Amino acid sequence: MKEKLQSLLRKPFAIPLALFLLVLLAYGILTPRMGFYWDDLPFAWFLKFFGPGEFIEAFKPFRPLLGYVFLVTTAIFGGNPIVWQILGLIARLTLGLQVWSLLRKVFPTRERSALWVALLFTVYPAYGQQWVAFTHVNQELIPLIFLLSSFIVTVNLLRHSNSVPPHNLANRRFALHLVLAIFLQILGLFSTEYFFGLEILRFFLILVILSESIADKKDLLKKSVLQWLPYLIVWIVNAVWTYAYHRSQAYNSYQISISSLLSPLALVNEFINTLSLSAFVSWLNTFNIFSSIDGSATQILAFCVLLLAGLTAYLIVDSQRNSESVMRKDPYASRITHYESATWMIFIGLASIFAGRLPSWAAGLPLKIEFDYDRFFISIMLGASLFIVGLADLILKEGRARLIILSLIVGMSAAYQFMVANTYRRDWANTQDFFWQMAWRMPALKEGTAVLTYELPIQYLSDYQLMSALNWMYAPNLDGREIPYALLYLKTRFEAFEIRPNEPVEITYRTVAFSGNTSNSVVIYKEADGCLRILDPVYNNAETVPGASFYLIEAIPLSNPDLILTDAPTPEMEKNLFGSEPAHGWCYTYAKAEIARQAGNWEEAARLYKEAQKAELSPALPVEYLPFIEAFARMGDMDTALKLTEWTIKGQPALCPALTTLWGRVSGDVLQAKSLLQKECKP
Repeated sequence: MKEKLQSLLRKPFAIPLALFLLVLLAYGILTPRMGFYWDDLPFAWFLKFFGPGEFIEAFKPFRPLLGYVFLVTTAIFGGNPIVWQILGLIARLTLGLQVWSLLRKVFPTRERSALWVALLFTVYPAYGQQWVAFTHVNQELIPLIFLLSSFIVTVNLLRHSNSVPPHNLANRRFALHLVLAIFLQILGLFSTEYFFGLEILRFFLILVILSESIADKKDLLKKSVLQWLPYLIVWIVNAVWTYAYHRSQAYNSYQISISSLLSPLALVNEFINTLSLSAFVSWLNTFNIFSSIDGSATQILAFCVLLLAGLTAYLIVDSQRNSESVMRKDPYASRITHYESATWMIFIGLASIFAGRLPSWAAGLPLKIEFDYDRFFISIMLGASLFIVGLADLILKEGRARLIILSLIVGMSAAYQFMVANTYRRDWANTQDFFWQMAWRMPALKEGTAVLTYELPIQYLSDYQLMSALNWMYAPNLDGREIPYALLYLKTRFEAFEIRPNEPVEITYRTVAFSGNTSNSVVIYKEADGCLRILDPVYNNAETVPGASFYLIEAIPLSNPDLILTDAPTPEMEKNLFGSEPAHGWCYTYAKAEIARQAGNWEEAARLYKEAQKAELSPALPVEYLPFIEAFARMGDMDTALKLTEWTIKGQPALCPALTTLWGRVSGDVLQAKSLLQKECKP
């Protein structure tokens, strides 16, 4: 049995299959329940309403050539979120295979080390945006595939052109391959600035290969530069073009700051921070997922991912022992020793880490292992993987300890990525739930309405991204570039002095614009466990949101519920985006009760609560009893109104002022209510 397994693991398909399994375990288990995140949502909206060609204009102020990548891919694959999640998995597998193919050609006697780098690169834990697939497949993964393809062609040229003088363009095969390598380099570098620094990696790969046959260091350096020269020219052109475009009036995004790169203190600080985060903290951070054992299904699944991924890495790498022995006997194999290859990997890894950090550092953007700054690790993860494997080769040599430790790191990284994937799954579920609650509570809105909130319990989408879904829902037949609705975070888009009536609200977002006024606003509020609430100066005033941000409190007087068209039918929701309508639970009841209260239909609000009781539904937050308390009080059912009041006070004493105001609106015999409030709401 063991021999059959070993034989199977040495088959040509074994390593691609192992990488596929690793990608599936780390990123693919929850694919059917993933959606759109960050810029995915507005990109899908642009595609739906304006077509693939819109990306060319939309990207002109940022990355003018990237729009053509989006044009091609969206024309082929459309805008279904599941399709893009699958494409993200394919792209990640492709990159892993490319790294393995590239490094085994550079270090032919270090097959297992090359494989380790590919495995670690595939599950590199600091990069946690695999699921922002629509954006990152186009913006980073495809350009990186192009650049690594260019490296592979360059390495193949060096390995298979021993009999051809360097740059002998009379040799047709050599010339064609050189042109192909440069073409792929252009595609990788000019479409995005993320991988600008990684071009230096090509020079070091050339240096390693030529060092096998050239002993003299001066001669080695000279010939390496000559081999790299065509690519260096393209790199310089790319640098000049990028800098010129970033300084031009056409550009409207992050500005490059060269002076910060030349400060000695800044260099030392950046060196320490980048090396620490990318080469050490990123791997060690994965162990935090099991720092406390809670027995949850997610943690149990993560543990299974750890075991399967770690075992896969262990078996597939262990099976490569014989292949390395064969390579060492090959007279054409690399003459680089174990120590030299380990040193090269460490050195190249360090150079690649800082080269990968260069673009984001030049833009003044911090490197953090948190959303959304973790996207900058995509250009660093190859260097970090090379560094850790080189370090393991140098310290642990070929012992069993290296096999176990690196397998554990692979397993932990895959489990960590699975845990991160689950946060994306929950966030998409929360996003869909938010929009369904909005559809129930606000069936339609008058055009020109700005929806204001402090922030929402949605991690991977911000206000401008959510604004695209808002218009998708309420303006399904949009025709033109003036969008009728806006969604704005008060803390992000306003200064405190701007939150006042009759102030213009002007927004330009890529190729569309919104023009409104603060007096035409609806202020919303949603806590993580609660239902969507429409705030207003009367029923849902500042007293109902104790402890809320100053920004939110200042905005409540602007909120005008009359902008909500409550008699309109529930909007038709795009199923691929919003999913199927969820079961009508408590938040559905609450939304309809709020509509009834807005219309003064207290009988309907009371009826809704009685139906909820029969269905054994109850609120997660005591504040959601308020419309029902008022409904029963106005209908004369004081017993129910007082009971709900008591529950509310016990659940959240900070709502006493709101309850006092509520009972002050109710006419009739409310002595019992006042007595209850005096008794329970002690200062």
